[in-house]
Amino acid sequence: MHAVEDSSLPNLVTVGCANFESVPRDKAATLEKLLATMRDAARQGCQLVVFPELALNTWGVCGDCARRHRPCSWHLDQAEPAPGPAADAVAALARELDLHVIYGFEERDEEEAGVVYNAAAMIAPDGLLGTYRKLHLGIPLETDRFTPGKTLPVFETRIGPIGIQICYDFYNNPELSRILALKGARLLVNPTGRSDLPRGGENLRHATLVRAQENLVYAASANRVGAHDDARWAGNSVIAGPAFPGFGRVLAEAGRGEELVVATLNFRQLAAWHDWLPWREWRLGPQLPVTRLVAEEWAALVAKAEH
Repeated sequence: MHAVEDSSLPNLVTVGCANFESVPRDKAATLEKLLATMRDAARQGCQLVVFPELALNTWGVCGDCARRHRPCSWHLDQAEPAPGPAADAVAALARELDLHVIYGFEERDEEEAGVVYNAAAMIAPDGLLGTYRKLHLGIPLETDRFTPGKTLPVFETRIGPIGIQICYDFYNNPELSRILALKGARLLVNPTGRSDLPRGGENLRHATLVRAQENLVYAASANRVGAHDDARWAGNSVIAGPAFPGFGRVLAEAGRGEELVVATLNFRQLAAWHDWLPWREWRLGPQLPVTRLVAEEWAALVAKAEH
């Protein structure tokens, strides 16, 4: 488990979150927009830029997927493995710009035909580190097309360990953030497709602040914008975290249109919170009996559900 302030990692990390609108049914044009935003992020000093859920792809209801209860031929054709052509293009520019990039896309399984994941690629200047596949899928909008992932990785990068969750994973399933923090993540990233429901932007800000404060990490949520296929997206991408000696605050927040917001994260300041409240050491040390109890309660719920 990494200390939050680690001498082998930078204490200051500049992160950008993109309010981003995909070009409907034009992945090539969307990729060009994504690459242009990467260049903008590098000009603004970013070491990491985050794009929304399924940023590379058209997102919304698909009648063909719904009727088949599996990916239609068009979505299968649009999905690509990782590494694939889009990841190669992003990785080449990331190497040129010395930039880390996280973006959402439809990932096709290379070994199991007809399987597509709602995924996020983690690309470093050295290349693709891997993908996170969304665990909690919206039913039936997403389950008609996607297969849930099976792992909860922490990605080790030159700017520190990063945990990724996608949308509903992040908002309604706080145990994932807690596990990622216990596994060493000091930054939680949420590529999301938060719809423009009443107070949707407020909810995005609130959830990002809460996930950051309760785990004493920084958190960044990148959201879609625009409207198509009867869907409208809320924007309001946000970067937030604890600000010792005070509680969490918003470090950067977007509006409702396309834009890139940027903030510099100070892990030395964050470490002051861990000096005062070393919850990770307590959770796996003096409070280990409580951790065991929580694990046993989960195991009992799983056993009951399975029978």
